[in-house]
Amino acid sequence: MLLFKLECKRLFAGTINKLVLVLFIVSGVFAIYQGALGYKSLRIDQYKSMVVFQKEREHVNSRETLPEAGSLAYYASAPTEWKLSPWAALFVGETPSSMVATKIRATALQSQAFNREIVNPAQQRAGGLDLGFVLVYFLPLVIGILTVTLISDEQHAGRWRLLNALPGSALTLLGKQMALRFAVIWLLVVILLVSAALILSLPFDALFWTVLGATSLYMVFWFALATLIMSFGKNSVVNSLAYLSSWVVLALLIPGAVHLYLSGQYQSDAPLEITLQQRTTLNDGWDKDKQATLDEFLTHETPWQNTAPLGEAFDWKWYYAQQHMSDLAVQSLVEAHIQNNQARQAQLQTLSVLSPALLFQLSLNELAQTSSGYQLKYQQQVADYHTVMRHFFYDFMFFDKPVTRQDVEDFPLFKAQVMETQKGLWKWLFSALLVLALCALAIARIRQVKPF
Repeated sequence: MLLFKLECKRLFAGTINKLVLVLFIVSGVFAIYQGALGYKSLRIDQYKSMVVFQKEREHVNSRETLPEAGSLAYYASAPTEWKLSPWAALFVGETPSSMVATKIRATALQSQAFNREIVNPAQQRAGGLDLGFVLVYFLPLVIGILTVTLISDEQHAGRWRLLNALPGSALTLLGKQMALRFAVIWLLVVILLVSAALILSLPFDALFWTVLGATSLYMVFWFALATLIMSFGKNSVVNSLAYLSSWVVLALLIPGAVHLYLSGQYQSDAPLEITLQQRTTLNDGWDKDKQATLDEFLTHETPWQNTAPLGEAFDWKWYYAQQHMSDLAVQSLVEAHIQNNQARQAQLQTLSVLSPALLFQLSLNELAQTSSGYQLKYQQQVADYHTVMRHFFYDFMFFDKPVTRQDVEDFPLFKAQVMETQKGLWKWLFSALLVLALCALAIARIRQVKPF
């Protein structure tokens, strides 16, 4: 017990140690606070979109004469929702670069989808200050500052030779020092996660323990790396530089190189090409035979084939047929773009094993369902809803059915589908085996450290 108190006193005696621990907890608290505000803002935007749409629907129903179906379809801008987990407040992933409450009309989908893309998520390298950033980048630095000079400090003070003269004393003492530091940092991580769970009303379910387990495994890796660096018996300056260099390579250079490689392999101007081609097809349709356009449309949308031929006057059903045909004109480009993004994401997941920081960050985004893969799922839900919306209005336009107030009330609303967390068991197993191998190597080498 006396030895434990002595080690605690040594751990918290240094100004640097106390400062880095305080900075870690303060940055974590600030990240949780900022994430909670950002998540609240996103949820408010989604709620406002629904409220505004409901008000618009009530306004339409309050009119003496309801507008015709084509006009109603043109102005009806229905909200959608990326159903975000509260974990998105802690690990924001791709949510800042995607509209999480995109409004959709029954007109051409692709122009709406890509005209709204303010930030290209494929070009994002790092997010803002969220809890994921603190754990991925700051946590290893805290571990390094508290651990990597333990042996060199003992050597400099002249105690390492004395401890090595006693059977097992040096390694036992080092093990206790490392265990104490691991426990302190782990408890701080637990405090941050529990605080976040209480603030965001997160359940202490399997997901919570998975995040804690992944963070613990990430900590073990950096502790093992610090032990391996100490095992070479160098002085404090060399150990610190070696650890910092390892952090730069593993947390910054390798992830940067991976993103640079993927940008070169999967670089695509598809969004611009899709938008231009869709717009060109849509505009050229005004100069083409309208009945021919409608006939071609009906070969794809067979439920409305019994519609009456077009007359001389403007007809909404031709307008929406032309809108849909412009989408079909770029369908192959859209599918290729989606496949390109999926291939890029799959390659990123595979290459992430080269960097524990990148692997950990991607894993946190996957657990929070804020990764690029979930963004693609949300976009697919929007596309499916757009089809439902189109078909709702087609019944009125193609069969000349009048719109009633009940029809306005029955307008289909977007229903966000629950997205299941993707499994990545092989990555966890690979990571655990890698960490165990590094621990074994570090322990084997630390036994060979000679007196200074």
